[in-house]
Amino acid sequence: MPAELKERLNARLRSHPVFHLLAPRIVELDWDFCALEMPFRAEISNGYGVVHGGILATLADTAMAFALSTNFDGKMGFATADLTIHYFKRARTDVTARARVIKKGRRMNVGDIDLVDADGDVVAKCLAAFLLTTSSFDYAGPRR
Repeated sequence: MPAELKERLNARLRSHPVFHLLAPRIVELDWDFCALEMPFRAEISNGYGVVHGGILATLADTAMAFALSTNFDGKMGFATADLTIHYFKRARTDVTARARVIKKGRRMNVGDIDLVDADGDVVAKCLAAFLLTTSSFDYAGPRR
């Protein structure tokens, strides 16, 4: 994985207003995989000292988009079609979203995302589907 792609995606995070609030950063990037870490701060809590569930869903969606974008040199020629999230535990620490593309199709792609707290516990799990809009795979299998 080119280090330059990781830097371009991190630059996208730094330039987007919503991510100024979330302050995520890519900690790992590989083909079909992205680990996106977000620090815990009061501004992203739900008022009870835990990360707001919608913030966790945003983190998961972004990590999955970046994992899929590794196939398209960081271009985002796709859109979220569905995101299902199951919450297991309150997140009171930094959270890392670990997203992996698990199915590549010519139009629909599916990813699996674990949201993990600083203790390594899974706080939520997501399944996301992305519809290709302007990007396209020239193949159906994994790129390696």
